[in-house]
Amino acid sequence: MEFGKKLKAVLEFEGIKQKEFAETLHISPSTMNGYLNDKRQPDFDLVMKMAHALNVSVDYLFGGECGNSPTLSENELELLTSFRRMPPEQQEVFSALAKMLAEQSGKK
Repeated sequence: MEFGKKLKAVLEFEGIKQKEFAETLHISPSTMNGYLNDKRQPDFDLVMKMAHALNVSVDYLFGGECGNSPTLSENELELLTSFRRMPPEQQEVFSALAKMLAEQSGKK
């Protein structure tokens, strides 16, 4: 996975908005957009700040598997992102349904 895609996936997983992360790093939103779309590459010091702020390793941001966040498939990431956007009541229903489906599939 390219750096920008990986960074975008981590931000989505953590529920961090791109503009907020840019402000945290003291960079412009357009610069952040360049990183996320692989049109620009941050210098090493900035990559270190990103990794520290996201609690992942530098290697993880560049496609490695050794990060503190679990590696998720695109489908898993999409489900998690959707779940985080739901109000708490819907999250409870979704969780109950997911548990029921998992139990049913385990019986086969």
